[in-house]
Amino acid sequence: MAKSTIVSSVLLLLCVVVLKPALAAVEPAPGYDVSLEACIKKMTQPCGLELFHNIFHDGPDVSDSCCGILVQMGDPCHSEFVDVVLSNDNFYARTADYLKRSINAWKRCKSIVNGH
Repeated sequence: MAKSTIVSSVLLLLCVVVLKPALAAVEPAPGYDVSLEACIKKMTQPCGLELFHNIFHDGPDVSDSCCGILVQMGDPCHSEFVDVVLSNDNFYARTADYLKRSINAWKRCKSIVNGH
């Protein structure tokens, strides 16, 4: 039950039908579902999609407003979302690229929010 809640929440956040079969197979660590659920509540669906496209589909930079939401959500939540996507075989092969983009998105957003 908790596993399906995680999967459906991540799918809602990412809005990417292609991920559904792979994410259904993700086995969360103990306490992971509670942590991920708390993170999901902090992120809006449009910003989650914007961030997803930026990191995993060479999309445009994350907007300033979504950067604010991302930074407020926190780096641990950002990392959890990225890890869930990277658990999908479709993304695993380019893990290094995606992690680099994830870090760049986080640093850029942090800089925008902090006014630097």
